Amino acid sequence: MKIISRYIVKEHTGPFLFSLAVIMFVFVTKFIVQYIGKLFGKGLSLATILEFVYLNLAWMLALAVPMSVLVAALMAFGRLSADNEITVLKTSGINLYRIVRPALIWAAALTIAMIWYNDQVLPEYNHRARLLFRSISQKKPTLELEEGIYLKLNNFNLLVQEIQKPIQKELADKSNVLDPNYANNSADKLKKITIFDFSQAQLQRTVIADHGYLVFDRERAQLVFTLFEGEIHEVNTQDYSEYRRLNFTRNVFYIPAEDLIFKRVEDLQRGDREMNIRMMNEQVNNYRREIARADSTIRAETANFLIPPETIAARLAGAKGKKREMNVSEKYQAVSRASHKVQAAAQKISSTASNKNYFEKQIYKYQVEIHKKFSIPFACIVFVLIGAPLGIRARKGSLGVGISFSIGFFLLYWTCLIGGEELADRQLLAPFLAMWFANILVGAFGIYLTVRTVRETRFIQWERLPKVLQFFFRTGE
Repeated sequence: MKIISRYIVKEHTGPFLFSLAVIMFVFVTKFIVQYIGKLFGKGLSLATILEFVYLNLAWMLALAVPMSVLVAALMAFGRLSADNEITVLKTSGINLYRIVRPALIWAAALTIAMIWYNDQVLPEYNHRARLLFRSISQKKPTLELEEGIYLKLNNFNLLVQEIQKPIQKELADKSNVLDPNYANNSADKLKKITIFDFSQAQLQRTVIADHGYLVFDRERAQLVFTLFEGEIHEVNTQDYSEYRRLNFTRNVFYIPAEDLIFKRVEDLQRGDREMNIRMMNEQVNNYRREIARADSTIRAETANFLIPPETIAARLAGAKGKKREMNVSEKYQAVSRASHKVQAAAQKISSTASNKNYFEKQIYKYQVEIHKKFSIPFACIVFVLIGAPLGIRARKGSLGVGISFSIGFFLLYWTCLIGGEELADRQLLAPFLAMWFANILVGAFGIYLTVRTVRETRFIQWERLPKVLQFFFRTGE
């Protein structure tokens, strides 16, 4: 029996790895298309881009593994059935439950591994990916000057009428005709340069130069313009009474450009998908303590206005003989004090109740993520229960059949999962039921299919399917 068990697990391994590679390729392609505009064009190094993609592979793997298990189960049992190996095993006295058991044990091992992965590895990768994406988002696109077009950079506007590319150093060395103006042949030569400086509120500065060069000083995070043959115009914008004009032969002009440098940000705060189970349980306990304090505050404020009848009777008895008619001013002041006291208490109760509602939503959010770390890996077992009977009945072991059957169950499973999370976030559904309903529904259907397959009862009327589908899903029986 051990040989049969190893053989069945081996039949799953190849399709699992192949489908995992295909699904990961689809995820990565979609991810790159989605973020291509936010990664490229900012002067990021290839290592940074690859690091960003690598960090996001973590959540892709967490989703791809259960999906690959379903494809592998369909392909493995479909091939065993198509080659009549299932029939041979059953005629040898081996029950179908015994045939499916090695696949379930293999899926259970994957489930345990993925639970550990989702709890220990995935949160750290999500945290690093978020910080890296935040750093990328804060970096401005690479500075690109265009002829005759204004370029705004912080408090500066730049205009260049003509851009000349530098002569290649190799050509210049061979021809020996290097223009003396090309002091730095790694920079473009700019002609007819105009710089509008609005960095000072009370001073407007305009710099005009015949030509010059632009170099980016990465260490100091600034643009360095080396300008030649120009003039500077300065005007006081308060009353325009002061004007100054300066001529220069050579001048160096600096523009701060911190946003052009890629800087990694650090953040100790973590979102719910960046925490492990221990961290989220701590947050849940903290919010429960806050809810308890809120309930205590609401009870205390309410108790101030719910005076027991005995207390009222005692106060009335003590007031006998001391009765004095209040004048209009005293009545107005008493009513005003009472009204202000009631309004203050009502406002405090309303604010506390609002905070309590927020704390409850946070508890739901964290509990959803806790259950998600278990429910998604558990789908490996559920998908084997679905894939085994469908593969045996389909009697096809091709990738096309596996993917064709899988798509419908993927859509059903993820629709239930996403819908459940949305309902739980709105506190319309308990976190446990929201995250486990998909497993319960699909798993129950899988058990039903498995039982019907063991009893060799037809649960799909193949002859009623269109001929195209019959070609894929049915062989001569």
